[in-house]
Amino acid sequence: MDLGSTDAYISLATGLVGALIGGLFTLRGTTRAHGLALKKEEAADRERMITTLMLLRLEIVGSWELFDEECGDDLLAQSEGTPFLNILPIGSNPFPIYDSGPPALNLLPRELAKDVVHFYMRAKGLVAAIEMNNRDYEQALQHARARLLSHAERAHEAGETLSDEAHDEVFSHSVDFMAGQLGMGDTADSIRSLAQELAPIVQRITKEVDELFIPVLDKSKRLS
Repeated sequence: MDLGSTDAYISLATGLVGALIGGLFTLRGTTRAHGLALKKEEAADRERMITTLMLLRLEIVGSWELFDEECGDDLLAQSEGTPFLNILPIGSNPFPIYDSGPPALNLLPRELAKDVVHFYMRAKGLVAAIEMNNRDYEQALQHARARLLSHAERAHEAGETLSDEAHDEVFSHSVDFMAGQLGMGDTADSIRSLAQELAPIVQRITKEVDELFIPVLDKSKRLS
């Protein structure tokens, strides 16, 4: 039985070895390319996370500082059950960055993400309470204006003039009365409670985000 020439076996073996080596190099190249792609994707995810955190930090700190400047000290100084007789301007969309649903929110560290979500849940409750307080205070003012007009008309019919002191007393008493009827003291307590809950959350978010940024900022300084 003719088993073939030695040259044929050598040629076959050489071909098999070459194919095996080629396959190994191809697999190695594919693995390396996949690893580089994963690293590139991780770097892109981290960049998106940092950008998202920068924007959220700006929105959180900015909105909190604005609230504190507008009413923080006055509100905290009030005793429990005291109506907050003030109108605070609230935009139609106070949290545009968070409400836009940043795609990298799911990339944030677990505890930081929990704090961010917690802040916005409570902050939206705070906004709703402020909007209620604004509406109720405006209603109290309208009631006071109507009462003041009624007193002025009666004084005029009696041939009298309503003094400045009487004017202020009627107006103030009318506002206080309607504020009590509308439960504005309870609303003020809610606003104050939410503000006290939010203060440490804002501090934690600011601290954690800044600590994440420090290595990035240091690296940028070294490269510049």
